[in-house]
Amino acid sequence: DADDLLDLSKAKTIRVSLYGLNRPDSVRITGSSGTLILYLESRPDTLSAESYDGFLKLDDNRLTFTNSAGIRTVDSLAVYSDSSSTRLITDEYGYRHYSGSLHFEADRQSSGLTIINAVDLETYVASVVGSEMDFENPEALKAQAVVSRTYALWSIQKSPYKEFDLRDHESNQVYFGNIKDKPWYLAAAEETKGEILTWSNQLILAVFSSTCGGRTADNKDVWGGSDHPYLAVQNDAGACSISPHYRWTYTMPLHEFRELITDTYGFSVNDKVIEKDLSGRVQKVMLADSRADTLFFTGNEFRLFINRFAGPMALRSTKYDWTDDPDTLVFEGSGLGHGVGLCQWGTLGFARAGWNYKDILTFYFSGTKIVSLDSFESNTIRLYN
Repeated sequence: DADDLLDLSKAKTIRVSLYGLNRPDSVRITGSSGTLILYLESRPDTLSAESYDGFLKLDDNRLTFTNSAGIRTVDSLAVYSDSSSTRLITDEYGYRHYSGSLHFEADRQSSGLTIINAVDLETYVASVVGSEMDFENPEALKAQAVVSRTYALWSIQKSPYKEFDLRDHESNQVYFGNIKDKPWYLAAAEETKGEILTWSNQLILAVFSSTCGGRTADNKDVWGGSDHPYLAVQNDAGACSISPHYRWTYTMPLHEFRELITDTYGFSVNDKVIEKDLSGRVQKVMLADSRADTLFFTGNEFRLFINRFAGPMALRSTKYDWTDDPDTLVFEGSGLGHGVGLCQWGTLGFARAGWNYKDILTFYFSGTKIVSLDSFESNTIRLYN
């Protein structure tokens, strides 16, 4: 299938959609060197190739750009920076620095700005390592670098979006732009440059979560679809017990839960049945009323339903026991996130125990090999499906 064959010449640049969770309607754009181009009805107006400082704002579906030369209405704006990075300042996110090019236009559906950053693959990987892992252990960071690079390349080929490859938040990988003053993140990318994970010479879907709670999950149990042999359940022998999310408890008044179900589904809860998978994660939740009618959730659907009401740290994973006394629901759980693939806190635990990054990766992605992008003479790689 040609759709599963990645042309590696496309893999040098990653296109990232910025600020997608909460699109700002204005941004200050500054840089010490580069070219800033304003577009109005497709006509480009190029500004200085030296320093630039301006303010872009969406107002009544119109974009205005303000700088020392005055105010102009534009359709879109592009920044091509040279060796330095561009600084973006927003009320929502504060200061961030981005290498590569930036393209700005109005997202009129969400009344915010669409901002796409096209950035060199290795620069992107270094930033994701720092955005995802607030650790300094070099072996843990190198493991994350290989996983994030592999995931990024998969996303170039499989992205459902035409204008970009990845979002900059947890639905893909967290990406805060260049993280200055912490060179160990860049070192992790440089020391693993071009390294990816493969199964039978095919690029794998390299996924990860914060804390597996002692056992990783099988991808099929969490998301359905086809079974990926390299994403099987692994017992990490408590390597992630150093995580603050290894054990957690969440309680909820029973009457609040019943009201939530009734208000959302028009259903009156009388009883529950829970089914778990091999890793101890809740796979199915069935709620019954007094007439034995049932309301069905997958384990992940139920977690997301509760978290929409109670916040993302209520049910941190689907790995929990659910008990109730007459007045309260008690969820006693372990782990944070979906639990499939690499466990980030387990990675740190193994690294502290003396494992190197290659051993960590082949543990979490059983049966895979670490290979270099340079080793593919055809300049293409097939994706494992």
